[in-house]
Amino acid sequence: MAGTAVLAIAVTAFVYTASRRAVRGGETRAAAHAYAYEEVAAGPESTSGPESFGGQDREVAGNYRRFGIINAAQTVAIVAAVMVLGRLGAWILVPPAVCLIVGLHFLPLAGVFGQPPYRWAGLLLVGVALAGILACAAGAAQGTVRALVGAGAALVLWGTALRVAGRLRMVAGQR
Repeated sequence: MAGTAVLAIAVTAFVYTASRRAVRGGETRAAAHAYAYEEVAAGPESTSGPESFGGQDREVAGNYRRFGIINAAQTVAIVAAVMVLGRLGAWILVPPAVCLIVGLHFLPLAGVFGQPPYRWAGLLLVGVALAGILACAAGAAQGTVRALVGAGAALVLWGTALRVAGRLRMVAGQR
């Protein structure tokens, strides 16, 4: 049990650090592109610079924190759910529990990233998790529950990825 707790802490620290770096890198590149776009649009006599972004740095820093906290909470919740359900011998409930936690984590991320499709993804994943729990209650086999939750979650996540990519492509095309 102590080894599992140490592993959970290590995984949480890794996910938090990796997610912060991923967001920081992506937002740094986005800010550089926005700055270059503003420079081209403003013309050669422009005196704008990175300081023209105003309070954006504070907003970006707040997004780092929220994203990291949300992902760390998700990791802790998943590890705790697996540990508790494993102790209870309820392994059949692990896939629906993980799907539920992942779905719930998408709800606040919709606001952090300004991506309404994440809200739909979260709600649909919660629905998939509930379907898995109902299948368990109805006596479905473990393989059936895994297939139901796994396929449902995959469809939701692929659909969300395609929708978000389409939105980003549409926004980029408007420039």
